[in-house]
Amino acid sequence: MIASLPSSKFAAIYDSLPADAQQALVEKHLIPLLNHVDKTRYKKVIGTAVRLKKRHAGLPSLDLKAKKIEIDALLDELHKDAKRSFVKERSHKHELLNETVESLTNWLSDIWSVVYEYNVDFIQAHRCLVFIVTTLDHISSARSGCRCSFTQMYIPVTLKRKSGKRIKSFDITGAHNLEEVLFFMWRDLFLSLLAFGTEKQKSKIPEMLEEIEDLMGWTALERVLYGGRKCPHDLDDEDDDDIEDDEDDEDAYTDEEDVEDDESFIQTWQLRKYIQSTMTAIFKLTPSLRLYSALVATSTDPESTEEELMEYLEDIAKSCPETFAAALEIYALEDDTEEIMSLLDSHSHLLRPRDAPALQAAVSIIATNPFYQSRALQIIEKEMLDTARAVRAAIQVSFSQLNTPANTEELHQIMKLRAGTTGRQDRVERWVDAISTPGTNAPNPMVFAAMMMGLPLVPGMDAAEDADPLGYLDLDPDDPDLEDLREEFRPRMKQRFEGWADTAITTKGGVGILLKVYKEVIEMMPFLKANDIVEELVGRLADKPSKHHVCDGVDALSAFAKVQRRKVNMAKSEVKRRNNLFKPQPTASGSSSSGAPATSWSVTACRAKCSLPLLFLLQLCSLLEQSPWAREWRNGGCRLKPVILCMVIFTQFFYHLQRPILYVNITESIHSSSSTLKTKTPGFLIRSPTARFICFPVMQTRFHKGHRSLHKPALTSFVDSG
Repeated sequence: MIASLPSSKFAAIYDSLPADAQQALVEKHLIPLLNHVDKTRYKKVIGTAVRLKKRHAGLPSLDLKAKKIEIDALLDELHKDAKRSFVKERSHKHELLNETVESLTNWLSDIWSVVYEYNVDFIQAHRCLVFIVTTLDHISSARSGCRCSFTQMYIPVTLKRKSGKRIKSFDITGAHNLEEVLFFMWRDLFLSLLAFGTEKQKSKIPEMLEEIEDLMGWTALERVLYGGRKCPHDLDDEDDDDIEDDEDDEDAYTDEEDVEDDESFIQTWQLRKYIQSTMTAIFKLTPSLRLYSALVATSTDPESTEEELMEYLEDIAKSCPETFAAALEIYALEDDTEEIMSLLDSHSHLLRPRDAPALQAAVSIIATNPFYQSRALQIIEKEMLDTARAVRAAIQVSFSQLNTPANTEELHQIMKLRAGTTGRQDRVERWVDAISTPGTNAPNPMVFAAMMMGLPLVPGMDAAEDADPLGYLDLDPDDPDLEDLREEFRPRMKQRFEGWADTAITTKGGVGILLKVYKEVIEMMPFLKANDIVEELVGRLADKPSKHHVCDGVDALSAFAKVQRRKVNMAKSEVKRRNNLFKPQPTASGSSSSGAPATSWSVTACRAKCSLPLLFLLQLCSLLEQSPWAREWRNGGCRLKPVILCMVIFTQFFYHLQRPILYVNITESIHSSSSTLKTKTPGFLIRSPTARFICFPVMQTRFHKGHRSLHKPALTSFVDSG
């Protein structure tokens, strides 16, 4: 019914017209209609126009074309100054940069006033903010010498109302940090647009968000939602003070002209929906762990968001290496061992060396499952050995004679020498000279001359082993476009190996894998056992910037070998100490000549609890031992000798079951029938030529400086076979 009204039809047609046609329609057809309406309607229209005129009085002009001309002129001066500085040896770069940035920041207050106070020109304000971003990016990415002036300049930014009241102020160090102000203004722009904009203007919001994402990445969308502040799930404890300051500044928004809290909440909720929709569309194409975490953290319904994202991830996880690595990280975050194993079993060929962090996270998760623990250990061992082989291959580029029989034999001879001696150091230097690849000891003279003169290298000038001699890959280490080349010429072997070693330490059974890997690494590169040889090799490679990643890899393997070697030595020392713990003392020189029997000892200990009744019996036996009966028994004149003996043996039998016992088996070699074994015990003198078994209950055990000392028992029992 409403759609059939003339006004609705006219509005639909009017919205579809371009801006010039709309203006012509209003001027030629709508304005003349006022001459034919009644006086009441005429006054109503005129009154509305007057109110709008008063409301927009003093509206700042967002003349984007004029601002572009001004900024382009300043950028041209910057380029000219960069050329003149080579001749005049002086530059006005700092002054020109300050003027350019100041011109942009002074414009920010006008843009904010237009969108937040006057609630008009939302699309034009968005274009102005986009222009500021592109200008700052152009200045930042310019290859014109030092960037200290750009990154260290102090920039104060203050946003004020038309009445002069301060709304928010920023104290920024570095022009690249102006994005915080831009995100804050974009947030206010979208909230004002949702509150006062037309439906046609609101339909432009997804397009505007896509443009922001294209310029600054999807993380910019997340920061727009929070007004330029760090996201809550990325905050540290050190950022609490900054949050309080931001909240104090935002208190200035409370004004009679501002929208109500309920309406503001609705607009924020709508903006969150728009941003989440845009970020979800990005996740469908290029998923990542951080994007997944951000979507779940900003969602009003995290559970449904997780289910939705998991469905998208399942469809695209196996499409390319990037999505495969992202899927491993996300499944590891969710502790989904079944999905991880399914991916590894079917598409592990998609993994690249630079995907090691994602695979390490996945292996750490599957290692917690007993059914997949052996598979996790196999992956750890394989990856560590592959990384070690990659380091060895990189070393052999500069030391191609490393594995020749003569050099291998010389290496073994060097390691037999005492470390730190002059003779060994001389032989190490000669050995490194012998294994070096011919023609790589000195830099290419043409390359060196070109580098000193600042000239680009002609193809074929650089040595075969020195790819990227000017370090172009190191100019921007975070450039994703150079990731493939960086993996080829600057592989992060150190980080990869250390990451797998850390994963093995936290995995059950990983210590054994580390020891196994250590043995194989030493077989591949025996020079890792000698620190002075490793230092000499690294010193030769350190002079070449393109070989620093090889130096890091060798250092990582050397540190790993040193730690494992220390553990092996400690284990051997512990085994030796335990074997010698109860080793019998050597007999006197005269004991063998006197015909004393030779004995062999075997020691075993067991532990149990002791009950109160047995303690009472032990105390009774102790008293009996000190009684006159015991003395008479020792003298052979006690009638109760069998009774006391049975009581002692009975008590000792149960005592042995309840207390730690030291069993000593004595096997005698009887040399003659007249030989006797004399053993002194507390209160007893045993004379028996055929004594076979003696029990010593261990009353107390303690450790002192790594050695066990056994206290003598207060009571001793014996069994005399005679």
